[in-house]
Amino acid sequence: MSKKQQIVESAIQLFAQNGIEATSIQHITKVTGISKGAFYLSFSSKEELIMEIIDTFMKQFVADIDRVVNSDVTATTKLYQYFLEHLQLLETHADFAKMYAQEQMYSLNEEILEKLMVYDMLIDESLIKLFEELYPKETKSQHYDLLVSVKGFVRIYSQLVLFHPYPHDTQQIAEALVEKTTILALHTKKWYVTEEMVRIPLLNKTGETGIESIQATILDLKTEQHPPLIEESLEVLEEEMARSTPRQAVIKGLYSNFMEYSPTKWLSYLLNTMEPKKDAE
Repeated sequence: MSKKQQIVESAIQLFAQNGIEATSIQHITKVTGISKGAFYLSFSSKEELIMEIIDTFMKQFVADIDRVVNSDVTATTKLYQYFLEHLQLLETHADFAKMYAQEQMYSLNEEILEKLMVYDMLIDESLIKLFEELYPKETKSQHYDLLVSVKGFVRIYSQLVLFHPYPHDTQQIAEALVEKTTILALHTKKWYVTEEMVRIPLLNKTGETGIESIQATILDLKTEQHPPLIEESLEVLEEEMARSTPRQAVIKGLYSNFMEYSPTKWLSYLLNTMEPKKDAE
């Protein structure tokens, strides 16, 4: 584990236990066993560390949800897997989830709020795509109203799983949420929420294209050590992205390698959402 990752994991635990405001850089360095100088080699401030934590967690979550929505199973199974994936991720990363639920993190930095909004929007897009597959006869307005209801269900049950100290059956919860979602979608007659209410225009301040985002992510990943298969895959992908027209067959072949390895899940998401172009003859 790299020193940067050690700092992230120690900080998540401390933030969950004591709160963000009450946790200082000195607390983090003491638990991690490093000097303040070593901390500042990895992060310029506590806010930058919080941004890194959000990125690490949310990128994996967005990639996992995208994988579920684009899998080769029935639409109903996808909905069940969406709920199950969400709940199991909370259990696996309970410290982060508690920190996220308890703290008004966005009050620390406006950039954090914008980042959270972007990730939330990406998850919304995956869910809307799934609703269009599940309920093709319903209107787009109905899909967006359903989106708000489903997110409310997820939030309530997530808090139950995180803060009520007894064993939970996440599979049973996922089944119950599928049933509730289906009843709402097929039997509700009045809808209120519209696409305009849900969608918040967010500018890409970097102005990066899909390929540029992938290239930047590759460069960032190459600053850390990874298993040999991932190192080789990054080299191949970097060469592929330098082509005038990246070959879809090569990208598809690399996707599964990146999807199965947590640090590269976001890269797999970027590859999966990249606009395909016709391969050169």
